Amino acid sequence: MNKNFDDELARMDELENDIDSPITHALSLDDSIDKLSLREHPIVKAGINLKSVIKILYDEKVGCVMIEKNDRIIGVMTERDFLLRVTAKGLDLESEIIDNYMTKDPEILAPKDPISYALNKMHIYGIRHIPIINENDKIYGMISVKDIISHLGNYFGAQIANLPPDPSQHVLDRPEGG
Repeated sequence: MNKNFDDELARMDELENDIDSPITHALSLDDSIDKLSLREHPIVKAGINLKSVIKILYDEKVGCVMIEKNDRIIGVMTERDFLLRVTAKGLDLESEIIDNYMTKDPEILAPKDPISYALNKMHIYGIRHIPIINENDKIYGMISVKDIISHLGNYFGAQIANLPPDPSQHVLDRPEGG
């Protein structure tokens, strides 16, 4: 048992001292959001019908759209918003507009805000997406939990993939939902 532990410690020391290791180029939580490779998130105009938004979410394979009016963000609409505010209400999705169901005045961040601000807001407000607004109040992009996890996976992939299995952990016999 101690031999395995010593080997792991030696490997960790080796990774820390390797200047070409991805770990030396990784971002810290103090780095700004604009250092991340943010995925594209759709922006829709106020007044669009719910059916069109569902199609955009499905086609673009994203969990959120930003809603703008007069080149300013006025809300976001997430999968969770659809689940909690729209489903099982018997609504006509072609006539109902997004403005009545979106999250209005969402939490926002600036491109130069630290990644830690995004994580803190996501934790405190129980949200997974935060619009990023530039100094001119224009939409810069959106940060999601997936963007942060993707970044961590890219930089720490070898460390994650090489973790020893936990013998007490049971592997699921089917994929987890969600």
